[in-house]
Amino acid sequence: MPYLRDRPARLAVELVRHGARFVIVGGTAHRLLTGQGTPRDLDVVVDTPDLPRFVAALAMVGVHSSVAVLSRAAPSHVDTSWGPLDVFVGTRPSCRDVLFKESRLVVVLPASAAA
Repeated sequence: MPYLRDRPARLAVELVRHGARFVIVGGTAHRLLTGQGTPRDLDVVVDTPDLPRFVAALAMVGVHSSVAVLSRAAPSHVDTSWGPLDVFVGTRPSCRDVLFKESRLVVVLPASAAA
C-alpha cells in the first residue's frame, strides 16, 4: 500500500523535476507533513504567472492541458497516470518546503502549525 499512498507525491516530484512551480494543499500536504493518511489525489495552487511552466511540466508527464483551461475553472480537474490532479489558480498560501524522497516540495503550512 505505500506505493499507492505516495502516488500523488510522486506526481508532484515529477512536475517539479520538469520545472513546475506550485504549492501542495489538501490530503497530500497533510501526508507529507505528518506521514499519516492516504491521499486520493494531488491538490495544488499555482500562481497565474507560473501557469505556462506548469502546463509545460504537465505535457512532459503526458498530460495535455492549457493555460486557458486551467484558468477557467476552480479547481480544474486533470486525470494523470499517477491519479487525479486538482489545480487551483491563485495566490500561493503560506507554505514551507519539505523533503520527499530527496526531492524538495512546497506544501501548505497548516494554521495549527503556524501559531
